[in-house]
Parts: sequence; C-alpha cells; structure tokens
Amino acid sequence: MNGVMIRGAVDRLDSEGAAGWLYGADYHARPVVRAFLHQELIGEGVADGYRSDLEQVGFGDGRCGFEIRFDRVIEPSYLPYVTLKPEDVDLLLPMPQLGDGYRDLVEKVLSGYQGAGRNRSVLGGLWTDRMDAPQLLAGRVAVGNSPADLQPALQGLIRDGHVVLHNALAPNGVASRDLAAFRIASNVEQAEDENHHTSALTVMAALLFREQLVRVLRAVLDDHPVAYRFDLISGAQDYLQASSIEDLPSPAECLAVYIGNPNGTIRLDCVRDSHDLPEFGSNGLSRWTREGAAEAARFAASAGLSVQSLELDSLDVAIVGPGLMHRVSAEADAPALRIILAPRRVTPRRFLRGARSWSEVGHVSGARIRV
Repeated sequence: MNGVMIRGAVDRLDSEGAAGWLYGADYHARPVVRAFLHQELIGEGVADGYRSDLEQVGFGDGRCGFEIRFDRVIEPSYLPYVTLKPEDVDLLLPMPQLGDGYRDLVEKVLSGYQGAGRNRSVLGGLWTDRMDAPQLLAGRVAVGNSPADLQPALQGLIRDGHVVLHNALAPNGVASRDLAAFRIASNVEQAEDENHHTSALTVMAALLFREQLVRVLRAVLDDHPVAYRFDLISGAQDYLQASSIEDLPSPAECLAVYIGNPNGTIRLDCVRDSHDLPEFGSNGLSRWTREGAAEAARFAASAGLSVQSLELDSLDVAIVGPGLMHRVSAEADAPALRIILAPRRVTPRRFLRGARSWSEVGHVSGARIRV
C-alpha cells in the first residue's frame, strides 16, 4: 500500500465497539480495520458497509463504512487507550474528540515533563502512589502536612509497598475478647442481635484505631480511615492485592491491614516491587481492578519473582498498599486478622447499591467502622 492515499475516521467508540469509515481508491479488496487496547487485538471488521454520505462526497461507491464489535465489554476509563488502524498499514485512524482529548493531553504532558508527578494507575490512587511520592513526602513534612516522626514509616510504604509497625498494639496486643469480636465483625450472622454486633464493632475500633496506627493511616489516606471489611485468613492463600478484594469505585484508594494472632505466627509473603509493575496485563485489563488482578496473581505465582517474607506477632500491624501483590499463611487455630480500609471519601459499591443495610461505629479519632 505504499504511496496510496487513505482516508478514514472513527465516528463512534463505546464500551462494546466502534464504527467509522475507511477509504482508499487503490484498494483491490475491501480493507479490514482492527481495534487494539494496549497492543492487544480486541476486534476487527471489514470496511464494506454502504454510507450514502460518503458516496455523495466522491468516496467511490460509498461502501467503506465499518463496524467492530469488541470481544469483551471495555471499561469506560480504558476507552482513551483504544486505537484503530487498517490491517496492512501502520496508520491510526482519527478518534472521536472525547477519546482523543484525554490521551493527547497525557502524551503531551509526559513527553514534555517526564518527571511530572502522576499516579501509576489511570484510575487514580493515594498520593503515595504518585511517581514523585518521595519528593512529595519531603515537601509535606517540610510544610507540616505530614508529621516528621511518621516519615520513616511513610518512606517504607512508598519504597516497599508495605510497612510493619512493630509493637503498635502494645502492651496487651490481641486478646481473646478481641478475637471473639473480630469473628463477629467478619461474620455478621454470628451476632446475637444488633446491640451484640455494635458492641463487637466498638471493641474492634478500640483495638484497631490506636494512636500510632491511626496517625499513619490518616497520613497515607489523606483522610479519616474507614474500615469496611474484616476477614479471618488461614491456610496458604493465593497472591492478591488489596485493590482486588472489594469492588471499589476508586480501586487504587485502599489499604489492607494485617494483625498478628496471639496463638501463632502469621507470615506475609510480599512480591518485591510488584507495586511498581505496569498497570495493564496482556488481557488489557488493569491489575488494580478485580477483573484484572487474577492475571497478575497468576503471573506472580509462575514467574518466580523475588518474595520478601514478614512475620507478625500479636503486637505487630502490617499496612499493605493497594498495588502490592502478597499472600498470607496462617494456621487454622491462629488465623491472621485482615482489615480493608479506605478513605472516608470512598464508598465500596455494595454500600452504594443499597441491597443490604450496614452497621457503623465511630471512634474518637475520627476513624470509623462500617460493615
């Protein structure tokens, strides 16, 4: 096709497909148009549909329209990264303005200001997920937005994707009363009545929102923390990341907190630097979402990536950022205690749907529990 004049455009682009036209006077057969998401082919179609508007302006017999149905429904936030081009020509077709504007803006900024602060995820994230997070932390400390004594813990979370607060639950750690309350919080059906459930959540708030921990959580989330999921973890778990445990409208804005058990040692295996891995896998899905995280977990399990193992006792608390792949190992009689938290500005979708009621308990620190 060297030297051939080709014209075309994309008139419609949505989550299910695309439509437009492609015309080249010297094409010997109706051309094929292909759609890609991050270099993955997601659909194709032949440009042979009749378009009277194109025939009227002199584009042959007008049979140059195409319609492509994607092989899966594409998340709307990924549409700016969909491209269409002829099968045999390395030429991108012009996209609808809505799709092109955001991508062009991002490309201009990144090409001119490679060091500009931005989140690793197109879905946004906590400020600790910014590419310039270490510099941002230093600035926050300098102006008093982040307490100077928290700087080592916050640096560890930015660098490693996790941080362990040793002796955060001193002097008594996790008691049998706390374990009983945690079981009720993780399984509402175990509560005898609403007052029994509320009492259990109040015990959990007193355990979780100690001053040392809640100060770190507030600094990381840049908001008051809300605990909205409690899980007892035992056995050998698969790799996962906090952002894939619950369906969130803002997947990159959450934290997983792990608490040790007085009846045994908890092991946390973290895939080193996995919070810095590319966001999109070969299937074109973001690993920060529940749909895309499974592929990242399979990759971590099969690629033999370097793993850092942490051991927690009943006085320790581990904070794991949303993008770090990790797994937990614990005995059945000494399960790990996991709490998923988000900033107050983020609400899990199950609460937004209104399908079920929930219980909420506040804490003097401003932190809350909602389950």
